[in-house]
Amino acid sequence: MSDFRSRFPIAPLTLLRLTVALFVALHGWVRFVHGDALGFGVYVEQHGVPLGRWLGPAVTAYEMLASIVLASGRFVFPLSLGFAAIYMVGIPVYHWPNGWFSSGSDDGCEYPTLMIICFLCLAWQHAPGALRARWPALFAA
Repeated sequence: MSDFRSRFPIAPLTLLRLTVALFVALHGWVRFVHGDALGFGVYVEQHGVPLGRWLGPAVTAYEMLASIVLASGRFVFPLSLGFAAIYMVGIPVYHWPNGWFSSGSDDGCEYPTLMIICFLCLAWQHAPGALRARWPALFAA
């Protein structure tokens, strides 16, 4: 096992952080380059999210810029929670009507659910020590 680690020096959670940062950066940049940020906001507003016309460009900017900070390893806890929240809103607003599977053109819940879990794992790993120490007590009966 130690031989593998010496040949592959990147830690697994670092690889996960870099990968999800790349994915959300591409998500935001593609929307920006195609001029879809405002259209995304209008879509979100039409589906009951308040201030959607403002949130569409804001989410796009967050994906483009916060992903760079996330990749750098700074502010991982709050940024991961922010990304998880964005995807949690995206599921009922956009993905749920398309079913579960994301393959093909269905654009279902599978991918955003996986991204939420990845971001929550990163948030947990980078949570402040006091929060992690109290975690079991938060859910005690």
